[in-house]
Amino acid sequence: MNWKRIAGLSFVTAPLLVLAGWALMRLGGTGGQEPGWTLAHIAWVLNNVMYAIVCVELYRRAKDTTSGGRILATGSLIVGVIGAGCLLIQMVIDLVVGFSTDNRTDMRALSGQIHDLPGVQLAIYDVGPVLLFLVLIVQAIHLAAQGKGTTRFATLVTVAVLVNGAELLVEIPLRLAQAGSALILWLALLPVGRELLRRSSSDPTRTATMTWPTLAGWALILAPVGQLGGWTFMRFGGNEGVEPWTTIAHSVWLIGFVLLGIACVELFRRVRSRGTGQILARVSLAVALISVTASIAEMLVDLYVGFATDTRAQLKVLDQQIRSIPGAEQILYGFGTQLVYLGFLALIIQLAALKRISTTTLTLVLATLVLFICYEVLDGPGRQALMPFAVLCMWLALAPLGWRLLKPATPAADAITP
Repeated sequence: MNWKRIAGLSFVTAPLLVLAGWALMRLGGTGGQEPGWTLAHIAWVLNNVMYAIVCVELYRRAKDTTSGGRILATGSLIVGVIGAGCLLIQMVIDLVVGFSTDNRTDMRALSGQIHDLPGVQLAIYDVGPVLLFLVLIVQAIHLAAQGKGTTRFATLVTVAVLVNGAELLVEIPLRLAQAGSALILWLALLPVGRELLRRSSSDPTRTATMTWPTLAGWALILAPVGQLGGWTFMRFGGNEGVEPWTTIAHSVWLIGFVLLGIACVELFRRVRSRGTGQILARVSLAVALISVTASIAEMLVDLYVGFATDTRAQLKVLDQQIRSIPGAEQILYGFGTQLVYLGFLALIIQLAALKRISTTTLTLVLATLVLFICYEVLDGPGRQALMPFAVLCMWLALAPLGWRLLKPATPAADAITP
């Protein structure tokens, strides 16, 4: 992933994320209704990061050699990034307020307390966001004046900002000005984004995009970290349903299980056996992936239950309703989510038998499974202390395999290097 690709994706995606957030809010997110509120603000968080990248790319394109031009370009960049940062902080504040409150009244009260802090309303909500959009106009016109941007681009950017600003003067139903502005801005940025993506694909010197070894390498390294991260956030209060820790923990676990699935696929690829050995490897992978899918479903269900309820009592009732569905308890919360370790162990044992991993790796994996089983079986205050040790053993087993995948290949001695 190189800069041209990152910038190109930002130009193409940023306005669409604004539109996605607008649609989610209109479909039920207004007033803090979940999951629309949270999903909309997450879309806007990503959008604001991308707007900052857009400002950087427009600055890179200016390359004005005059002193006044350099001052204008640099000043616009600084102000634009600050404006995007203010919008980003605004979204984060709104997310924290949503996670920290249980109803609309409490949300308004906490939001009011934050707004009353000296300078917050002015910088984060009034002036900062306006600066970002004014800078986009300045950068677009600057490029057009230099001949490095089209008049169409400058016109569409200007019109998009003016349409968005119309909400400050006229009350528009459903905030349609925000949606219209996003569409116009998308029409302005799309050609630039497509050009950057095309140049990125045709550039022979570009950084290699994400390949399987890179993806699998990071999955082997980070999958155990995801398990430990979710466990840690639950210790901060997630077990009692305290937000935002419950949501963060389940989100981290969700990512961790996806990475664990990728790690299992990589272990299967390393077996490369024949006959019965290959059949066993395929069965082991199938069992592991089915179990990983069950674990991912468990995380999604838990996140849904959290979003769909306002109190601990409501959460327990909805959770019990889901568990009462035939098979749900066993698949999502019982053996269905535990079978991944059986498939994982079978793949590890095969690799050890084929001498494709060390005895140390096999020993660490066995220690991991023993500690995980003890964690599930035992009860009492000492039980929680087993989890960090289990994850540490798992990480020590998988991380070296991941690092070897990420390590660039050493060219042969007689190879011709550029």
